Amino acid sequence: MNHTVGAVFGLAKPLLKYSPALYRQASTAVFKVQQEKCLLDAITKGDCAACCYKNAIRYYSLRSNSYTKEHQRKRHVLMSLRTLTSPAPGDALGVKGESEVSVAVVEDVSPAKLEEGEWINEMQWVKSQESNSVLLPPKDVSDIDVLAPELRPTFNLAAYVNKSATLQQLVKLGVDLSTWDARKNVNSFILPLDFERDMKKYIVFLHDLGILADDLGRWLTVNPYIFQQSIDDLEARTNYLEFMKFSEEDIVRIISKNPYWLLFSTVRIDKRLGIFQQSFELTDNEVRYLATKQPRLITYKYSSIKMTTFSVVEEMGFEKSEVKSLLLAKPRIWMAGRDALMRRFDFAHNHMGLSHQQIVQFPHVLLTRDFRMRQRHGFLKLLGRDQYDPSKPNYVSPLALVSGTDAEFCLSLAKSSVQAFNDFLKTL
Repeated sequence: MNHTVGAVFGLAKPLLKYSPALYRQASTAVFKVQQEKCLLDAITKGDCAACCYKNAIRYYSLRSNSYTKEHQRKRHVLMSLRTLTSPAPGDALGVKGESEVSVAVVEDVSPAKLEEGEWINEMQWVKSQESNSVLLPPKDVSDIDVLAPELRPTFNLAAYVNKSATLQQLVKLGVDLSTWDARKNVNSFILPLDFERDMKKYIVFLHDLGILADDLGRWLTVNPYIFQQSIDDLEARTNYLEFMKFSEEDIVRIISKNPYWLLFSTVRIDKRLGIFQQSFELTDNEVRYLATKQPRLITYKYSSIKMTTFSVVEEMGFEKSEVKSLLLAKPRIWMAGRDALMRRFDFAHNHMGLSHQQIVQFPHVLLTRDFRMRQRHGFLKLLGRDQYDPSKPNYVSPLALVSGTDAEFCLSLAKSSVQAFNDFLKTL
């Protein structure tokens, strides 16, 4: 059979050689070769007794697969067997001559047939979709869920808000979910929680502690890790503050200003308070005052606190008593960057001429941005009013220099107009 097909194609090839379009059409033609009983020779006698094959069809695709060499093209024969099924009982293969072969050209494969009921349903759905307009609101809101893709793993909690009742309750409380997206491992433990079962008891605990309802959203935004803590541990940490003679107002202020306080065990908090008391020689009342005034400082990174203390004592040259006064007056100095503190101290002490006592008296200069001090001091120096000695006339308070608006600075200290100050800034 293969020799017969090759001979037919060999006779047709010289005629089609000079017609490329006709050659490609003939080379891609699919011949339907129907030869009954042609496969029985390849099957053992035992298999023939078990089953017989009906209407075995071979498809030969004669097509050149190489266009790089004009005179050396290889033809590949693709053979596929179609629908080899066992015949019904009583049905048998007709017997013909082995050499009898019928060859026909198959133009296309017949499509799969649909049942009448399925066809009607499909057409009705197509007509309904053609009548709908994307510009009109849907008749049923549930249609959106059908058309929209299913939710997949995401790093954005906003994608789950419409599906999660827990996230909806948190949004009502005022929680900023976008802040949680940037936190490590927050989404992984928040999504499985149930609001009524897992979260409500923590919110009740914070409310009973004294956190205002309007402040709960901000508090939970800052510290979502409270849901990983035990209620018993949280109660023990608040009881420790009561044992250390903190008043109820102090406890509410500490927990409200520093939500991370409740993540520290009583042992760590006690150790931190002891370090501040020993390092700066504070009394018990002063320790409570410091923790209440700036609760974030107690849980701040201890290595940064040690570096700032070294800079204030060794590099700036303040005495221990002055360091203690700075700490109690402006504890936020120990939370500022060391480089920024050194730049501000250098300008205030070496350029403005402020002494250590004046800086202790007005520690605001160490927390003011560099450009504001430079601009205002430069303008006063231009006017000849840069006088910071209280024992001399035309005294300018360092606190007034770094506080207030530019208009207030120009009218009260510089005794000039805002326009003159703006013209001076253009020269910098």
